[in-house]
Amino acid sequence: MSIYITNTYVLGGIASKAQNLVTEEAKKLGIEEIRIPYIDYESEDRNNMSNKIDGILTGITSGDTIIYQSPTWNDPNFDIFFMNKLLGIGNLNIIIFIHDIRPMMFLTEQINMPSYIELFNVANYLIVPSKNMAQYLGEKGVTTPMVTQYLWDSNKEMVFQEVPKLKKQINFIDSDAKFMISRNFPINSDVTLDLYGRKNDEMVRAENINYHGFFNEYNLLHELHKGGFGLVWTEDMYWREYMKYNTSFKTSTYLRAGIPLIVHESISCRKMIEDNHWGIIVNSLAEAVEKVKAMTVEEYNSYVKAIQEVKYSLENGYFTKKVLVDSVYKLFVQ
Repeated sequence: MSIYITNTYVLGGIASKAQNLVTEEAKKLGIEEIRIPYIDYESEDRNNMSNKIDGILTGITSGDTIIYQSPTWNDPNFDIFFMNKLLGIGNLNIIIFIHDIRPMMFLTEQINMPSYIELFNVANYLIVPSKNMAQYLGEKGVTTPMVTQYLWDSNKEMVFQEVPKLKKQINFIDSDAKFMISRNFPINSDVTLDLYGRKNDEMVRAENINYHGFFNEYNLLHELHKGGFGLVWTEDMYWREYMKYNTSFKTSTYLRAGIPLIVHESISCRKMIEDNHWGIIVNSLAEAVEKVKAMTVEEYNSYVKAIQEVKYSLENGYFTKKVLVDSVYKLFVQ
Protein backbone atom coordinates (compact mmCIF):
# COMPACT_ATOMS: atom_id res chain seq x y z
CA MET A 1 0.00 0.00 0.00
CA SER A 2 1.26 3.47 -0.92
CA ILE A 3 0.20 6.85 0.47
CA TYR A 4 -0.07 9.94 -1.73
CA ILE A 5 -0.87 13.61 -1.15
CA THR A 6 -2.11 16.13 -3.73
CA ASN A 7 -0.51 19.53 -4.21
CA THR A 8 -1.81 22.21 -6.58
CA TYR A 9 1.39 23.68 -7.97
CA VAL A 10 0.33 26.89 -9.73
CA LEU A 11 -1.04 28.70 -6.71
CA GLY A 12 0.33 31.86 -5.13
CA GLY A 13 0.17 33.46 -1.72
CA ILE A 14 -1.00 31.72 1.45
CA ALA A 15 -2.89 29.01 -0.45
CA SER A 16 0.35 27.89 -2.08
CA LYS A 17 2.28 28.18 1.17
CA ALA A 18 -0.25 25.98 2.96
CA GLN A 19 -0.28 23.21 0.36
CA ASN A 20 3.50 23.25 -0.01
CA LEU A 21 4.00 23.11 3.76
CA VAL A 22 1.69 20.12 4.15
CA THR A 23 3.31 18.36 1.20
CA GLU A 24 6.79 19.04 2.57
CA GLU A 25 5.93 17.52 5.96
CA ALA A 26 4.09 14.61 4.31
CA LYS A 27 7.19 13.72 2.28
CA LYS A 28 9.17 13.48 5.52
CA LEU A 29 6.74 10.72 6.50
CA GLY A 30 7.32 8.85 3.24
CA ILE A 31 4.14 10.10 1.55
CA GLU A 32 4.45 10.68 -2.20
CA GLU A 33 3.31 13.85 -3.97
CA ILE A 34 0.65 14.04 -6.68
CA ARG A 35 1.00 17.36 -8.51
CA ILE A 36 -2.29 18.90 -9.68
CA PRO A 37 -2.09 21.64 -12.34
CA TYR A 38 -4.46 24.53 -12.87
CA ILE A 39 -7.08 23.44 -15.40
CA ASP A 40 -9.59 25.80 -16.99
CA TYR A 41 -12.60 23.59 -16.31
CA GLU A 42 -15.02 25.65 -18.40
CA SER A 43 -12.99 25.64 -21.62
CA GLU A 44 -11.04 22.39 -21.24
CA ASP A 45 -12.18 19.54 -23.46
CA ARG A 46 -13.51 16.80 -21.15
CA ASN A 47 -11.57 14.05 -22.92
CA ASN A 48 -8.36 16.03 -22.63
CA MET A 49 -9.02 16.75 -18.96
CA SER A 50 -9.83 13.09 -18.34
CA ASN A 51 -6.56 12.08 -19.97
CA LYS A 52 -4.60 14.63 -17.92
CA ILE A 53 -6.04 13.31 -14.67
CA ASP A 54 -5.41 9.70 -15.72
CA GLY A 55 -1.78 10.70 -16.25
CA ILE A 56 -1.63 12.34 -12.84
CA LEU A 57 -3.00 9.19 -11.21
CA THR A 58 -0.70 6.76 -13.01
CA GLY A 59 0.62 4.21 -10.57
CA ILE A 60 -2.18 4.55 -8.02
CA THR A 61 -3.82 1.19 -7.41
CA SER A 62 -6.54 -0.37 -5.30
CA GLY A 63 -5.68 -0.25 -1.59
CA ASP A 64 -3.64 2.97 -1.76
CA THR A 65 -4.36 6.01 0.40
CA ILE A 66 -4.92 9.48 -1.09
CA ILE A 67 -4.71 12.65 1.01
CA TYR A 68 -6.57 15.27 -1.00
CA GLN A 69 -5.76 18.89 -0.12
CA SER A 70 -8.96 20.88 -0.53
CA PRO A 71 -9.67 23.17 -2.22
CA THR A 72 -7.42 22.76 -5.25
CA TRP A 73 -8.49 26.31 -6.22
CA ASN A 74 -9.48 25.00 -9.63
CA ASP A 75 -13.15 25.34 -10.58
CA PRO A 76 -15.20 23.58 -7.85
CA ASN A 77 -16.51 21.17 -10.47
CA PHE A 78 -12.94 20.01 -11.03
CA ASP A 79 -12.84 18.60 -7.49
CA ILE A 80 -15.94 16.51 -8.22
CA PHE A 81 -14.47 15.35 -11.54
CA PHE A 82 -11.18 14.42 -9.86
CA MET A 83 -12.89 12.63 -6.97
CA ASN A 84 -14.95 10.57 -9.41
CA LYS A 85 -11.69 9.50 -11.04
CA LEU A 86 -10.39 8.37 -7.66
CA LEU A 87 -13.59 6.47 -6.92
CA GLY A 88 -13.30 4.83 -10.32
CA ILE A 89 -9.98 3.24 -9.31
CA GLY A 90 -11.84 1.49 -6.51
CA ASN A 91 -10.97 0.53 -2.93
CA LEU A 92 -8.91 3.64 -2.20
CA ASN A 93 -8.64 5.17 1.25
CA ILE A 94 -9.46 8.87 0.82
CA ILE A 95 -8.56 11.54 3.35
CA ILE A 96 -9.57 15.13 2.54
CA PHE A 97 -7.39 17.75 4.21
CA ILE A 98 -9.64 20.82 4.36
CA HIS A 99 -7.75 24.10 4.29
CA ASP A 100 -10.75 26.25 3.40
CA ILE A 101 -14.32 25.77 2.22
CA ARG A 102 -15.06 28.09 -0.67
CA PRO A 103 -18.85 28.40 -0.16
CA MET A 104 -18.11 29.62 3.38
CA MET A 105 -15.63 32.19 2.06
CA PHE A 106 -17.44 33.61 -0.95
CA LEU A 107 -21.10 34.65 -1.17
CA THR A 108 -21.20 33.84 -4.88
CA GLU A 109 -20.28 30.22 -4.18
CA GLN A 110 -22.70 29.46 -1.34
CA ILE A 111 -24.94 27.65 -3.83
CA ASN A 112 -22.19 25.02 -4.18
CA MET A 113 -22.23 23.98 -0.51
CA PRO A 114 -24.33 20.80 -1.09
CA SER A 115 -21.73 19.60 -3.60
CA TYR A 116 -18.98 20.04 -1.00
CA ILE A 117 -21.02 18.15 1.61
CA GLU A 118 -21.40 15.32 -0.88
CA LEU A 119 -17.67 15.46 -1.65
CA PHE A 120 -16.72 15.31 2.03
CA ASN A 121 -19.04 12.37 2.63
CA VAL A 122 -17.28 10.14 0.10
CA ALA A 123 -14.03 10.38 2.10
CA ASN A 124 -12.96 7.93 4.77
CA TYR A 125 -11.61 10.73 6.98
CA LEU A 126 -11.48 14.51 7.02
CA ILE A 127 -8.80 16.76 8.46
CA VAL A 128 -10.57 19.94 9.55
CA PRO A 129 -9.12 23.25 10.79
CA SER A 130 -11.01 23.43 14.08
CA LYS A 131 -13.58 21.85 16.38
CA ASN A 132 -15.96 24.61 15.31
CA MET A 133 -15.59 23.51 11.70
CA ALA A 134 -16.20 19.89 12.65
CA GLN A 135 -19.41 20.87 14.44
CA TYR A 136 -20.52 23.08 11.54
CA LEU A 137 -20.00 20.34 8.96
CA GLY A 138 -21.80 17.84 11.16
CA GLU A 139 -24.80 20.16 11.34
CA LYS A 140 -24.71 20.46 7.53
CA GLY A 141 -24.93 16.69 7.11
CA VAL A 142 -21.30 15.53 6.94
CA THR A 143 -21.04 12.08 8.53
CA THR A 144 -17.36 11.35 7.78
CA PRO A 145 -15.15 11.05 10.90
CA MET A 146 -12.81 13.99 11.41
CA VAL A 147 -9.37 14.81 12.83
CA THR A 148 -8.70 18.40 13.97
CA GLN A 149 -5.66 20.39 12.84
CA TYR A 150 -5.87 23.30 15.36
CA LEU A 151 -2.81 25.25 14.17
CA TRP A 152 -0.62 25.73 11.11
CA ASP A 153 3.07 25.09 11.45
CA SER A 154 5.64 27.76 10.67
CA ASN A 155 8.39 25.39 9.69
CA LYS A 156 11.19 27.87 9.09
CA GLU A 157 14.05 27.35 11.53
CA MET A 158 14.98 30.65 13.11
CA VAL A 159 17.67 31.59 15.61
CA PHE A 160 16.94 34.71 17.63
CA GLN A 161 19.64 36.34 19.70
CA GLU A 162 17.36 38.30 22.02
CA VAL A 163 14.04 37.88 23.80
CA PRO A 164 10.97 39.92 22.70
CA LYS A 165 10.40 42.98 24.85
CA LEU A 166 7.23 44.63 26.06
CA LYS A 167 6.33 47.46 23.70
CA LYS A 168 3.11 49.39 23.46
CA GLN A 169 2.93 48.17 19.89
CA ILE A 170 0.39 46.03 18.04
CA ASN A 171 1.66 44.41 14.84
CA PHE A 172 -0.64 43.38 11.99
CA ILE A 173 0.43 41.41 8.92
CA ASP A 174 -1.89 41.10 5.90
CA SER A 175 -4.26 43.39 4.04
CA ASP A 176 -5.32 46.45 6.00
CA ALA A 177 -7.87 47.23 3.26
CA LYS A 178 -9.49 43.79 3.49
CA PHE A 179 -9.57 43.52 7.27
CA MET A 180 -10.19 47.24 7.96
CA ILE A 181 -7.75 47.54 10.85
CA SER A 182 -6.45 51.12 10.63
CA ARG A 183 -9.95 52.53 10.08
CA ASN A 184 -11.05 51.10 13.42
CA PHE A 185 -7.89 51.46 15.50
CA PRO A 186 -7.93 54.04 18.33
CA ILE A 187 -5.74 56.90 17.12
CA ASN A 188 -5.72 58.96 20.32
CA SER A 189 -3.42 56.55 22.09
CA ASP A 190 0.26 55.97 22.78
CA VAL A 191 -0.19 52.35 21.62
CA THR A 192 1.02 52.09 18.02
CA LEU A 193 -0.38 50.01 15.17
CA ASP A 194 2.40 48.67 12.94
CA LEU A 195 1.16 47.44 9.56
CA TYR A 196 3.01 44.96 7.34
CA GLY A 197 1.44 44.52 3.92
CA ARG A 198 0.12 46.38 0.92
CA LYS A 199 -0.54 50.08 1.30
CA ASN A 200 -4.09 51.19 0.48
CA ASP A 201 -5.89 54.44 -0.20
CA GLU A 202 -8.27 53.96 2.73
CA MET A 203 -5.49 53.50 5.27
CA VAL A 204 -5.80 55.98 8.10
CA ARG A 205 -2.85 58.30 8.61
CA ALA A 206 -2.17 58.98 12.27
CA GLU A 207 0.83 59.52 14.52
CA ASN A 208 0.38 56.11 16.14
CA ILE A 209 -0.07 54.15 12.86
CA ASN A 210 3.12 53.03 11.11
CA TYR A 211 3.27 51.41 7.68
CA HIS A 212 6.23 49.13 6.95
CA GLY A 213 5.30 47.50 3.63
CA PHE A 214 6.27 43.92 2.73
CA PHE A 215 9.10 41.96 4.33
CA ASN A 216 10.30 38.53 3.28
CA GLU A 217 9.53 35.82 5.82
CA TYR A 218 12.98 35.79 7.40
CA ASN A 219 13.13 39.55 7.91
CA LEU A 220 9.49 39.72 9.01
CA LEU A 221 10.03 37.17 11.78
CA HIS A 222 13.11 39.03 13.00
CA GLU A 223 11.24 42.35 12.95
CA LEU A 224 8.26 40.94 14.83
CA HIS A 225 10.55 39.24 17.34
CA LYS A 226 11.72 42.63 18.62
CA GLY A 227 8.53 42.78 20.71
CA GLY A 228 4.99 44.00 21.02
CA PHE A 229 1.96 41.92 20.10
CA GLY A 230 0.65 40.08 17.05
CA LEU A 231 -2.90 40.88 15.97
CA VAL A 232 -5.14 38.23 14.38
CA TRP A 233 -8.23 40.27 13.56
CA THR A 234 -10.81 41.60 11.14
CA GLU A 235 -13.42 44.31 11.41
CA ASP A 236 -15.28 42.84 8.44
CA MET A 237 -18.13 40.88 10.01
CA TYR A 238 -18.33 38.38 7.15
CA TRP A 239 -14.67 37.41 7.58
CA ARG A 240 -14.98 37.47 11.36
CA GLU A 241 -17.66 34.81 11.07
CA TYR A 242 -15.36 32.70 8.88
CA MET A 243 -12.52 33.07 11.40
CA LYS A 244 -14.66 31.11 13.85
CA TYR A 245 -14.00 28.08 11.67
CA ASN A 246 -10.74 28.40 9.73
CA THR A 247 -7.13 28.34 10.92
CA SER A 248 -5.15 31.54 10.30
CA PHE A 249 -1.50 31.45 9.23
CA LYS A 250 -1.02 34.76 11.05
CA THR A 251 -1.47 33.01 14.39
CA SER A 252 1.48 30.71 13.72
CA THR A 253 3.64 33.49 12.27
CA TYR A 254 3.35 35.56 15.45
CA LEU A 255 3.94 32.52 17.66
CA ARG A 256 6.98 31.59 15.58
CA ALA A 257 8.24 35.14 16.07
CA GLY A 258 7.81 34.60 19.80
CA ILE A 259 5.37 37.43 20.54
CA PRO A 260 2.01 37.27 22.37
CA LEU A 261 -1.21 37.21 20.38
CA ILE A 262 -4.20 39.51 20.42
CA VAL A 263 -7.30 37.71 19.09
CA HIS A 264 -11.05 38.19 18.99
CA GLU A 265 -12.99 36.12 21.50
CA SER A 266 -14.78 34.22 18.70
CA ILE A 267 -11.62 32.93 16.96
CA SER A 268 -11.50 29.19 16.27
CA CYS A 269 -8.35 28.53 18.33
CA ARG A 270 -9.38 30.58 21.36
CA LYS A 271 -9.23 27.65 23.79
CA MET A 272 -5.73 26.66 22.66
CA ILE A 273 -4.51 30.24 23.13
CA GLU A 274 -6.07 30.47 26.59
CA ASP A 275 -4.94 27.02 27.74
CA ASN A 276 -1.35 27.63 26.63
CA HIS A 277 -1.09 31.27 27.77
CA TRP A 278 -0.19 32.56 24.31
CA GLY A 279 -1.96 35.91 24.39
CA ILE A 280 -4.98 37.99 25.24
CA ILE A 281 -8.60 37.53 24.20
CA VAL A 282 -10.61 40.70 23.60
CA ASN A 283 -13.86 41.83 22.02
CA SER A 284 -12.70 45.07 20.36
CA LEU A 285 -9.60 46.90 19.20
CA ALA A 286 -10.26 49.51 21.87
CA GLU A 287 -10.18 46.78 24.52
CA ALA A 288 -6.96 45.44 23.00
CA VAL A 289 -5.33 48.86 23.30
CA GLU A 290 -6.38 49.16 26.96
CA LYS A 291 -4.99 45.69 27.76
CA VAL A 292 -1.68 46.53 26.12
CA LYS A 293 -1.45 49.83 28.00
CA ALA A 294 -2.06 48.07 31.32
CA MET A 295 0.30 45.13 30.79
CA THR A 296 3.33 44.78 33.04
CA VAL A 297 6.75 43.51 32.03
CA GLU A 298 6.27 40.46 34.24
CA GLU A 299 2.96 39.57 32.57
CA TYR A 300 4.40 40.08 29.10
CA ASN A 301 7.40 37.91 29.87
CA SER A 302 5.12 35.12 31.10
CA TYR A 303 3.49 35.04 27.66
CA VAL A 304 6.88 35.03 25.92
CA LYS A 305 8.07 32.14 28.09
CA ALA A 306 4.92 30.09 27.35
CA ILE A 307 5.23 30.74 23.60
CA GLN A 308 8.86 29.62 23.64
CA GLU A 309 7.64 26.12 24.53
CA VAL A 310 5.84 25.70 21.18
CA LYS A 311 8.88 26.80 19.13
CA TYR A 312 10.19 23.29 18.46
CA SER A 313 6.82 21.92 17.36
CA LEU A 314 6.14 24.81 14.96
CA GLU A 315 9.52 24.89 13.26
CA ASN A 316 9.62 21.10 12.85
CA GLY A 317 6.11 20.73 11.42
CA TYR A 318 4.67 18.63 14.21
CA PHE A 319 1.11 19.97 14.04
CA THR A 320 0.99 18.93 10.39
CA LYS A 321 2.73 15.60 10.94
CA LYS A 322 0.35 14.77 13.78
CA VAL A 323 -2.86 15.22 11.81
CA LEU A 324 -1.43 13.29 8.87
CA VAL A 325 -0.34 10.39 11.08
CA ASP A 326 -3.55 10.45 13.13
CA SER A 327 -5.79 10.36 10.06
CA VAL A 328 -3.86 7.51 8.40
CA TYR A 329 -3.67 5.60 11.68
CA LYS A 330 -7.42 5.88 12.22
CA LEU A 331 -8.06 4.39 8.78
CA PHE A 332 -6.75 1.06 9.97
CA VAL A 333 -7.06 1.05 13.78
CA GLN A 334 -10.46 1.63 15.33
